[in-house]
Amino acid sequence: MISELKTLIEKINEAKEIALKYPTKAFEEASLAYKLASASECKKEQADSLFVMALACRSMTKLEKCYDYAYDAYQIYRELNDRFGIAESLNLIGIAYFYSGMYEQSLENLLKALQFGEEANDLGILSSIHNNMGEVYKEVGNVEEALAAYGKALDILEQQDFKRNRAVILLNMGWIYFTQNRFKKSFDYYQKSYEMLLKLDDVAPLAEVENRIGKIYFLQQDFKQAKHYYMQALNRLEAIGNKFYAIDVLINLAEYEQQVNEEAFLDYLYDAIHIAEEIQARKQLSQIFYRLSNFYESKGQHDLALGYYKKYHLIEQVIESTGISQKLEIIKLELNKLFAGKEVEEIAKMNEHLKNEISTQQKIVEDLEKTNLHLSGEVFYDDLTKLANRKHVTKYLSEFRSDERNHTLEVALLMIDIDHFKRYNDFHGHMEGDRCLKEVAACMNAVIETREGILGRFGGEEFVCFLKDISQEKVIQIAEELRVKVESLPLLYCWEQHSYPITISVGGVHGKCNKFRDMEEIYTIADEGLYEAKMNGRNRVRINIK
Repeated sequence: MISELKTLIEKINEAKEIALKYPTKAFEEASLAYKLASASECKKEQADSLFVMALACRSMTKLEKCYDYAYDAYQIYRELNDRFGIAESLNLIGIAYFYSGMYEQSLENLLKALQFGEEANDLGILSSIHNNMGEVYKEVGNVEEALAAYGKALDILEQQDFKRNRAVILLNMGWIYFTQNRFKKSFDYYQKSYEMLLKLDDVAPLAEVENRIGKIYFLQQDFKQAKHYYMQALNRLEAIGNKFYAIDVLINLAEYEQQVNEEAFLDYLYDAIHIAEEIQARKQLSQIFYRLSNFYESKGQHDLALGYYKKYHLIEQVIESTGISQKLEIIKLELNKLFAGKEVEEIAKMNEHLKNEISTQQKIVEDLEKTNLHLSGEVFYDDLTKLANRKHVTKYLSEFRSDERNHTLEVALLMIDIDHFKRYNDFHGHMEGDRCLKEVAACMNAVIETREGILGRFGGEEFVCFLKDISQEKVIQIAEELRVKVESLPLLYCWEQHSYPITISVGGVHGKCNKFRDMEEIYTIADEGLYEAKMNGRNRVRINIK
């Protein structure tokens, strides 16, 4: 029996050790331990297992479950008069309230936890509670109280060798000074944290502090150092597969590139969007959409600006509704715990009301997510090349054609296809294939951007260019310039032991707008020209005249 109890305690401790890094596995191990402890009527081990389950749920951001298990653990610890256990569980309950935006309840539970932590005389839990109180004060804007709480946590940790905890608190204090624009003081705290974390080789917080140091260098216009720290942070996070912190680094890298390289700026933001959507990091998504809306507004691309602003607004609504739903879930659990077995009928009615409210909020979130998904289809750009997509080109041409003022204008449509692109893709791989598409698009855009019209990606390796108010001679000149410029790009591939450059074939049509029956006829004639260029050996231009 003693050996079985010892094994059970070891299992619980092992699960606790990995709860932050491998929460799913920790939860499974703790759940099994809870069943064994319940079967053996080992109360202390039941509470310990429940606490680890709550800790794992916190790491998985399952806040309602975190509260539920932590409260159950708290009840058993209270029955056993385990002061340390009570402090730990109340601390975790306070965290669940904090992440649900219920700051008053969070602080109330943390203060109770502090009382029991002092009675247990455990420096580790005391430093954790003070640090969490600092987080609450920081979130509500009480900077002085936040710094005081962080300071107490730091003083406690200096009595013991908890270097990682000290480094994290120094990082938190540095952030407060950063928000006050006290960059020198912020940098000093970040640097102390950084030196500690380098020795510990604790990758995630190390990358976080590198990202923040990079931001200070950026604001001080030391751009070389800023990028150095950003890239170090990104490389560390990619190595451990930490996607959440990587989003913030990508946003900072985008900000760095915005003034010097718009293509890189957009690449970083689209990478950040991809990750944020994958892990449902809504706050970061909101920030990115707002930034993109402002960017496209400054470029006069109002359809893109509006599309991203709509997405930003919808995400903000989702965040608000999700927060309300989480609060309601926790209130419901709180009522069940507090009034278990009392006033059953009244509590049942309150629960039913809360269920309805929760259901309503969840429906709002679902509807907003669907709208957001639908809105994605209204964004008129191609993710890879940043050119207009097929939908945008079609919309542009339809609007142009319907405007009577354009009927007598000379227009041209060019259909452009990358020759033997499959060979390039097969030789280099899809990643290089994507890079090729981006470089060809950028090259053609540099030729077209000063002209009136639109350049877009039609699909795969096919592009389309519409030019308005343009002569026949100028169309031929531009088409040839596109062909020559693309061929001169440093994009080579091997086929049957020979090296070839990437080239394009261009087919087109030129004529007065009112000479064409409809847009379909324009496309058909241009496509015929492209077919002729392909059949006559590729890397050619064929313009048909209407």
